[in-house]
Amino acid sequence: MAVITVVGTKGGTGKSTTAMGTAIWMSRLIDEWILLIDGDIHVRTVGLKMCPMTDVTLNEVMEGKAQVEDAIYLCQLESNGKPLYNNLAILPAGGRFLPSMRGNPIEFIEYTKRKFDQMMKKLKKNFSYIVVDTPASMSFEHLILTAIADGIVYVVEPNEDSITSTLQTARGLKEFMEAEPIGTVINRMPPYRSYQDWVKRAGEIAPVLGTVPEDDAVDKAFTADLPVVAAYPKSPASLALRDIASRLLDMHIAPSKSVARKIRTAITRSTKRIPRKS
Repeated sequence: MAVITVVGTKGGTGKSTTAMGTAIWMSRLIDEWILLIDGDIHVRTVGLKMCPMTDVTLNEVMEGKAQVEDAIYLCQLESNGKPLYNNLAILPAGGRFLPSMRGNPIEFIEYTKRKFDQMMKKLKKNFSYIVVDTPASMSFEHLILTAIADGIVYVVEPNEDSITSTLQTARGLKEFMEAEPIGTVINRMPPYRSYQDWVKRAGEIAPVLGTVPEDDAVDKAFTADLPVVAAYPKSPASLALRDIASRLLDMHIAPSKSVARKIRTAITRSTKRIPRKS
């Protein structure tokens, strides 16, 4: 069992495409339950494309209005009236997934840590793999979604700006939260460029799991409000995501520390970095 959080430091890197694609292929490659958590409350790509009809979301769970079991849905993508993926579940984020901060911020952080630890304990009993999509911008929500991970997959584009900013983020999260990077995905690799130099650069973040080529099928699927793997399963991008999912399934991903412990570590180490007045 492993929780894999997919991170992209900027919008448009293909983070959600990677999260959806790997989760779908995992559900097809193994006969076990896979859960895909939509943590990007601003765009909600996963929820809108794979599970648009929902009554309860992670928002209600965090507000204490529902149990996490009530917010889990079978992936709603169908073919001829039948589910496409019988062992893929979705946990949609809703309008927000953290309760509004009222009163003491320390109490808010403690409540959030405790709630997520309780939730993940339940989910880990029912799913072999949990894939988490995240917001593009760094926030407390982003840190929580990073803290629940046993391993992080970073999605980059083949350019220096994307790789450099991701490398800085990965080093910071590992230093402050002990968040382990397990792999890097290079997205939108142009067919006319040599990719070996970019693989070498991206490998500084974490071992490269694969490169996803530029593919018109991705844009066509996006326009049709579908993941590329569902709309065009034999497209170059979809097949590349299949190989990435296969590599993740072959990996031994060690269980990480609790959410509470990671957040506490991050706060402690961040506080030590604050310069004191003389």
